[in-house]
Formats: sequence, C-alpha cells, structure tokens
Amino acid sequence: MLLSLTVMIVMNASVYFELVAAVAKVDSESELTVVADRVSAAELDGLARKVLDRALRARSEALALRGQLGVGGTFGGSSIETTSLSSTE
Repeated sequence: MLLSLTVMIVMNASVYFELVAAVAKVDSESELTVVADRVSAAELDGLARKVLDRALRARSEALALRGQLGVGGTFGGSSIETTSLSSTE
C-alpha cells in the first residue's frame, strides 16, 4: 500500500502581503538583501514563495538596469505612498 504524506503549510496572509509591499518598496541592493532574507525566513506555501522569489528577481534586475543606465533617484514609483483603506476617511 502506497501511503502519501502531504505536508501542509498554513500561511499567514498578512505576512505575505507585507512581503509583497516590502519588495515593491525596495530601492537599493542593501534593501533587497534585507527583504530577500525576510522572504527566506517566512513560512510560505509553494505558490506564494514562487511569486515572491520572482518579484525579488525582477526587482534585482530592475536595480541592475537602473545602475547600468546611471539613473539616480527613487526607483520607479517608490515615491508614491501606499495608504490603507481605513485611513481614507
């Protein structure tokens, strides 16, 4: 008899969304390293980890491109502040 063991990771959705926001705000290689470490340490399901790893890779490539082009300042749209729905009273 073949016994299938399934490991289920219960993910905290708020942690996932905090990490998504953190990746979006990355504006330097040092910030990228800190956020990548947070992603590595987080308990995430497979799909969430893949999404965040892909976002980190894209952000890393964008930072490298910005460096090659010699463009300074904030990274594409980082200056836009995010607000929660509760603060739009």
